[in-house]
Amino acid sequence: MIENKKQKMPCPMMGFLVRKVMNPDQAPDSHDNRTRLGMLAGWTSTVMSAFMAAAKFWLGLVSGSVSMIADATNNLTDMGSSLVIALGFQWSRKPRDEDHPFGHGRIEAVATLVLAIALILVGAEVAKSGVMRLINPQPIVAPPWLLVAVGITVAVKTWMAVFARQLAKLTKSQVLEADAWNHTFDIICTLMVVVALVSARFGWGAVDGWTAIGVALFILYTGISYAREAIDILLGQKPDPSEVRKIYETAVSVDEVMGAHEIMVHQYGDVKMVSFHIEVDAKLSLVEAHEISEIAERAVEKRLKWRALAHVDPVDRSHTIFEELNRVIHEHIKNESCLVDVHDLRAEGDAAPYKVSFDLVTDMETACSEYNHIYDSCVNWIEKKFGERVNHAEIGIEAAVESAPMARRKFDFPIPGK
Repeated sequence: MIENKKQKMPCPMMGFLVRKVMNPDQAPDSHDNRTRLGMLAGWTSTVMSAFMAAAKFWLGLVSGSVSMIADATNNLTDMGSSLVIALGFQWSRKPRDEDHPFGHGRIEAVATLVLAIALILVGAEVAKSGVMRLINPQPIVAPPWLLVAVGITVAVKTWMAVFARQLAKLTKSQVLEADAWNHTFDIICTLMVVVALVSARFGWGAVDGWTAIGVALFILYTGISYAREAIDILLGQKPDPSEVRKIYETAVSVDEVMGAHEIMVHQYGDVKMVSFHIEVDAKLSLVEAHEISEIAERAVEKRLKWRALAHVDPVDRSHTIFEELNRVIHEHIKNESCLVDVHDLRAEGDAAPYKVSFDLVTDMETACSEYNHIYDSCVNWIEKKFGERVNHAEIGIEAAVESAPMARRKFDFPIPGK
């Protein structure tokens, strides 16, 4: 049995629900438990939001408070977004199939995007209500029993927010974290309604409008932030440079691996895959090269817990100037902060002048506009180090992680005009 990371729940009811739903044989942030707890959060929020919306609509009609009715609309939107969360986690539980061989994990990002859109719509609606209240002040009836009723809804929402945040910490789920913030802003909105109701008793009707506008700005900011993050995931965001570095270091640490390049990270929800090329001596047999690739794959999988796939590139080291060329290029890479590696190094020709080719790898922050400087620098050191021994060079440049085709240029020596 896997020992779960126990977190103290704020109340026995939360702990009971979590223990009832979780699979004790798996970690809280495993795919199975993420979906189980996500569905729990989604369905709980759906039911509670429906109750809150109905109660606040009634309270709004009784009091004549437009901010109360706006808050009820907010809860109605919460019910819809919570339903999307519950269904999103439920769909993500679907096993891999022929049409979706990597599972349905990205459904969670879709649910986050829907929730973000809901936050943006709610923010716009709250802002509109605030402006309308400033333009057309209306009397508000706020008897004590109404304030007590609103206070009860605040207590319920506080429980929902704490519950969602606890589940977000357990599962490390972005969508549940977004849901927790959504509930938090609901609490702020409702508290502002309370402020408006109390202010109305003292004749300060404008407080209702101004506070609604301020809350709306926070809601809009949060919604836009989560929308951008969800879109990045769906479009395929750039991997963390530190993760790419770990993959490279792990691959080149394997005996007989001379280099690693073309590292590609693919993410499908909580499922990650990585593919990369490794360079080995061309004199090795196919069986030996295949065994090395499998060792590299297992090493990466063990360190990062991802599925790994290695492609083998043979390197012919037998040419007369190969070792010198390899040494000079690596010295050049050390002196160029934007370069991190070289691969597919080749030298051709039985006698001087020779032809050489190689592909340079830049760090993930280097822009394509800097490639001309890299080319010029390479041409200068080739002429300086090899003189008339090299009459042609083909140089490629690519980023450490890049889907675009490699930039490649050819140079004949001596360079015309020099």
